[in-house]
Amino acid sequence: MSGPVPWYDWIRAEEDPARVSEKPEALDDLVVLDVSQGHYGAFLCGTYLAELGAEVIKVEPPGGDPVRRWGPADATVNGTGLAFVAEARNKYCVTLNLGKPSGRRLLKGLAARADVLVEGFRPGYLDGLGLGYRQLARMNPRLVYVACSAYGQFGPDAPRQAAEYDLTDQALSGLMHVTGDPDGPPIRVGSWVSAYAQAAWATLGVLAALHWRESSGRGQMIDVSGVEALLRYMEYTVLLYHATGQVRGRMGLYELAVFPYTFVRVKDGYAFIAGYTDPNFQAICRVMGRPELAKDSRFSTTIQRTHPEHEILLRQEIEKWSITLTADEILEKVMADPGPGIIVFGPMNPPTRVLEEGHWWERGCFKKVRDPLYGELLLQMPAWRMTRTPPRLTWACRPVGFHNAHVYRKYFGFGPERLAELGDQGVL
Repeated sequence: MSGPVPWYDWIRAEEDPARVSEKPEALDDLVVLDVSQGHYGAFLCGTYLAELGAEVIKVEPPGGDPVRRWGPADATVNGTGLAFVAEARNKYCVTLNLGKPSGRRLLKGLAARADVLVEGFRPGYLDGLGLGYRQLARMNPRLVYVACSAYGQFGPDAPRQAAEYDLTDQALSGLMHVTGDPDGPPIRVGSWVSAYAQAAWATLGVLAALHWRESSGRGQMIDVSGVEALLRYMEYTVLLYHATGQVRGRMGLYELAVFPYTFVRVKDGYAFIAGYTDPNFQAICRVMGRPELAKDSRFSTTIQRTHPEHEILLRQEIEKWSITLTADEILEKVMADPGPGIIVFGPMNPPTRVLEEGHWWERGCFKKVRDPLYGELLLQMPAWRMTRTPPRLTWACRPVGFHNAHVYRKYFGFGPERLAELGDQGVL
């Protein structure tokens, strides 16, 4: 009689990226309207729901969503910006001019049939057009309505906000105040982190609202601020000020709470190393061949190691050793250490090296797609792995209005003549 299947073999088979298309989709009974014109956080919320199987209808003005132009100006795919191509997957792309009465009537018709609407306009803008939550909820009480904005829908600053920008979200949230070196200028996080944070919280809110709707039969409005989305990434910073009056500043490669928890130079670049509890720090000292450091009064306890001046000295001691070895050589030493204690170590990878690592390809983190409209694309895949209803990439980006015929025939019965008429009127 054979024994149980080893865990790694079992979970690899259950999550096998090659088998995703064989399984059902968690949200395949939902209709979502993505009305996120010019707002990347709302746009990404629609993408996440589409990856989970929802029918997401991307509503754009006749000239296309401004997001289609975002990305490096000298690097586009068939004239479409890389930021849009990277994340516009699985969506039904339709055009609709909300400035026209006929366009607003059509959006109401779609909203009457939808489960979720996601928008990123200035607070109150759609309400002023008769397309806000108050009006649409009277028509469709089960509608879950998501509004993404910089400051939120109410509060002293809400009326004066216009467009939302990742950089201002980072600045207003305090994130940039703690990012960078102590004696240098504030530094922005390198990616559009506020949009991705806002989208993640918005998606979580949608799933919670849909769950409550199952028992109540009622939808609700979800108000997500980009600044507040990043405030929840500030871990102990706010409480530190409340509890001690201390304003956390830029620490660069150092950390107030624990140390060592930092990057150090290695022979072939930089690498991360952590081992901040006493047994784990002792393990670092052992691997370095410097066991006496663990007994040094400046470094012998967690409290001593987190004194700012001691952190600088300790990092210098670690670098005296690390700079003589490559990241792979250090990792080999770390893996060979018998313990006790655990060392966390890994090289700082540029994107090119990330793409070379077989681990991420086996997990299906990236995929090369041969698309008939956009050629070969290399795309990041959904962040979730699920054994029964995994998210997926169904198709890549589609051109402006690509699904007009499909969507307007399905929901309104429009044929080619009616679509042409609406196009001539500037509605589509």
